[in-house]
Amino acid sequence: MNDKDKLRIGDSDREVVSRLLKSAVDEGRLSLAEYDERLQRIFEAKTVGDLTPITGDLMGLGRTVVSVPGGDLATPVRTGKVRRSGTPAWIKWMWFGWSVPVLLCSVIAVILMVTGADQDPFWPLWVAGPIGAPMLSVTLMERFMIRPTLDRQRAERESRRAFTSE
Repeated sequence: MNDKDKLRIGDSDREVVSRLLKSAVDEGRLSLAEYDERLQRIFEAKTVGDLTPITGDLMGLGRTVVSVPGGDLATPVRTGKVRRSGTPAWIKWMWFGWSVPVLLCSVIAVILMVTGADQDPFWPLWVAGPIGAPMLSVTLMERFMIRPTLDRQRAERESRRAFTSE
């Protein structure tokens, strides 16, 4: 038994765990008789360690009851990584919109170079660079700053929604 298991629980903690059990009944993982028996044990529990056997077999689906420094139990949360849905469509379309004129300018530059009409074969870089640089920064910002924040917010919303709806 570790130190967290000795922390005393209150009525709000019991309410959190009872919501976990109710969602288990709603999902068909507990019968009503099991729910009633475990609910009685919740209200007899005095410490976090007393709650572990009540919810232990329900935690395998990614739910866990987390204790916080104040001693209260936090809302049950889904553990594990949030699945990312890949690159957003707007970024794909943005890069497609960039690649069409750059490809067209490159083809024109190659034709002009082969015919000998153009002396500067690098002029398509003036089309690709000034437009591509800001697009690259937006893409990197979305990938490394915006998406992780949105994923974290989505996970928090899902965990709140899963245990506050009755």
